[in-house]
Amino acid sequence: MLVIFAFSAVNFIISFVSRSEGVVAFPLAVNDLLFLYFMAFVGKALVDFYHLLVERQATVFLLSQPMRLGNVVAGKLLSVSAFNLALLALGLGTMMGMTYVSPFLHYDVARYIGADLILLTLLASSVGFAYSVLSGLSSWTRKLVGAAIYSPVVSLVWLFTMQLKLDGWNLTLAYLGVYVLSLALIPVVSMFLVESWNTLTTSKATSHGSTRLMKPSFLAGLVGRFAGEGSRAVYEKEVRTLLRRREGVGNAITLGGFVAFAFYFFDQLDDMFELQGIALQIMPALVVGLCLFLAAVMLCVIPALGIFSKDGKGAWALKVSPTEDKEIVNGKALSVMLMVPFIVFAVALPLPLLMGSSATALVYAMLGAVCMCCVGTGLGIWIGAKYPNFDEASGNSPDVMTMYVVMLATLLICTALLAPPVALAFSDRVLGLLALVFSVDVGFLMLYMGIKSAAGSFARMELSN
Repeated sequence: MLVIFAFSAVNFIISFVSRSEGVVAFPLAVNDLLFLYFMAFVGKALVDFYHLLVERQATVFLLSQPMRLGNVVAGKLLSVSAFNLALLALGLGTMMGMTYVSPFLHYDVARYIGADLILLTLLASSVGFAYSVLSGLSSWTRKLVGAAIYSPVVSLVWLFTMQLKLDGWNLTLAYLGVYVLSLALIPVVSMFLVESWNTLTTSKATSHGSTRLMKPSFLAGLVGRFAGEGSRAVYEKEVRTLLRRREGVGNAITLGGFVAFAFYFFDQLDDMFELQGIALQIMPALVVGLCLFLAAVMLCVIPALGIFSKDGKGAWALKVSPTEDKEIVNGKALSVMLMVPFIVFAVALPLPLLMGSSATALVYAMLGAVCMCCVGTGLGIWIGAKYPNFDEASGNSPDVMTMYVVMLATLLICTALLAPPVALAFSDRVLGLLALVFSVDVGFLMLYMGIKSAAGSFARMELSN
């Protein structure tokens, strides 16, 4: 239902933009949307291959079978590509069905665009597989060399779409040529699959060298002083696991792309609408708020949801340790909240400055980021402890529907907490700031209640083989 609603909303926006006389020039052309679609599906495919093949310990059963490595790669590539094509078919079918609901929602789409979307979906699956393997190589030199050798595939898509601005069937033929090139490189990339799998599965082991060599950090010392030694030990384990699995770097790159696109979109708003008065003031707040929400979801909500599930069968070690359940949950929650300063200084601080906002808007963005992270972490860690997923067949990933529900709940709660202070700020900045401080306090309260509820759920958690 959420997917159908999302595609229906996209269909309404397309119909509105194509018919509205108030639109001077939509800042995103068809080629821009095609490239954005390609990059989004590259990210999805990269995550799919990363969790279902490259870093999955159960992949050993596939690699040890009496079959060629190419057959294993082909099966995984076909499965991910088929699912992505099914998602595309659902979206196109929903949007086509919506065009018959109302005359307003009906518009004409060239046939070559459908062919472009199909080719970009298949191409994104191939690119996602390649980069999921290359990102797991044993050294940074090998990673960079591998990424540089494969980079012409993505560069050609960018060249044909954004620079040469091909259109019609010429663009479709160009995409087809790039897809054939990507398929030709799949056997070469597959040769490094075993190395990447060994590197990533070894990095997740508790006997990894970084566990013995890293010294306690200053933050870990503060956690031990104020939250207890049990919380400090769990905090250090979670942070080191995060660094070894390179999730922080990947999330940072993804978030940087969202911020750059948001700034580009805001920069083009003057060509899209003739904004005046209050609309010109609201739009920057909406853009910044959306970026902060995306950052909170990627770096707080989703990691908090999987903070217990990713332990897998090793969760029994925490259950039998002579440590209070509250200290264990505190350590896990603090490791997630470690991303808050990054969100504040990498998103909430530079984005308003680039948009030319005032110092008041800068303070609102920073406090709003803290509030979103507290709400998202509190909800995520509570639901993650209440409904953990220890199914290794799914990579111990959080349930998809649970994840969407928590994301939607976070969006609704954050909107209810932050919209009134922003609205008050237009009439009285001091009153709006006081209301925002109150909202941040409510966010910390939700974080505290989430940790407390998660500790109770963790105490009642049952583990089985």
